[in-house]
Amino acid sequence: MSKVVRLNKKERHFLDGKFFLIKKGKVISREILESGKIISNENCLKEGEIVGDFFRFLPDNRILIPETEVEIEALEDNSVLEEFDFSSEIILQNDSLKKIIIQLIKKSIIKFFYQLYDTKGYILAVLKLYADSKGKIVKSEINYENFNVSRSQFYFIFSGLKKEKFISEEKKNIYLNVNKINAYLEESHR
Repeated sequence: MSKVVRLNKKERHFLDGKFFLIKKGKVISREILESGKIISNENCLKEGEIVGDFFRFLPDNRILIPETEVEIEALEDNSVLEEFDFSSEIILQNDSLKKIIIQLIKKSIIKFFYQLYDTKGYILAVLKLYADSKGKIVKSEINYENFNVSRSQFYFIFSGLKKEKFISEEKKNIYLNVNKINAYLEESHR
């Protein structure tokens, strides 16, 4: 039998790694990091929508995502959520669904990075997202417009990353110093 959670306005509930279908009402979700930092999602979720920690479905362990706990807060009285079995096996069995879910996660993870890190960390995290498993990016794929910063700010930080040896350039490729980047990202969200 599925677990049902009933919340009144302003009441909160931790999802404990589970997914819930919103049967009635509206909620807002937020990720709470180990450090205590809270990252709120700007959109409310309504009846018929699913809430949960979708980041855990990312198959790529190159992307550093800190441990988070998802908390929801009811925006209306008598909000009702029902536990929803949304396992990775369901996604892995359907290649098209898997691609859609991963693309949506990557889109939202960039917003997550923007709130989680300083500008330097944000750019490093997004570069890791673009890189292949060896930390290589084709230069032509990277443009300041891919980042949520001004052109001058991007190129200033990008040149600093080269000087600090976070990245290097050769011919048509950019190479990431993945270990150094991981250490910086781990330290910056503590």
